[in-house]
Amino acid sequence: MPFNPLKRRKYGSTSAVISELFKQAGGIPRVMEILDIGRTRAYDFTDPNSDAELSLDRVEKLVRETDTTVIAEHFAFLSGGVFLPVETRDGDVDWHSIAARASKKNATNIGGILDSISPASESPGYIDADEARDLIKKLDRQFALLAHQRQLLVNIVEDETPQTE
Repeated sequence: MPFNPLKRRKYGSTSAVISELFKQAGGIPRVMEILDIGRTRAYDFTDPNSDAELSLDRVEKLVRETDTTVIAEHFAFLSGGVFLPVETRDGDVDWHSIAARASKKNATNIGGILDSISPASESPGYIDADEARDLIKKLDRQFALLAHQRQLLVNIVEDETPQTE
């Protein structure tokens, strides 16, 4: 049973972030299991009209036990940055997969979209809030890919051994 909150939450609000955390963690039943709480309590944490607050300890537990990134994304944004998950050197590097994911067409399309909403654009467009949310996710994937590629290059530099003559 996937998590799908009924009440509309303001984008970027605490309740919206916690709702996304629960969704990424696998939904209310999984959150209930991990945090050892009841359904009503779990929904209270996501309710914009509730005073219930999720402790940092509980947030950390969810992040550690699931593949959630929304908390890191949220705090990076609040700090004036962007969260860019970077894969480590574990496993072999599939350069063909990386090249495919970094397609020029995708980057060009995103660049075109961003250009169209720029006030300095020759043909400014309109993007509603739902489209903006979708575009943010696409941009974040591109940022993450660039960060991954950067890390691969850093790994090459770090693996370089000084040559002696």
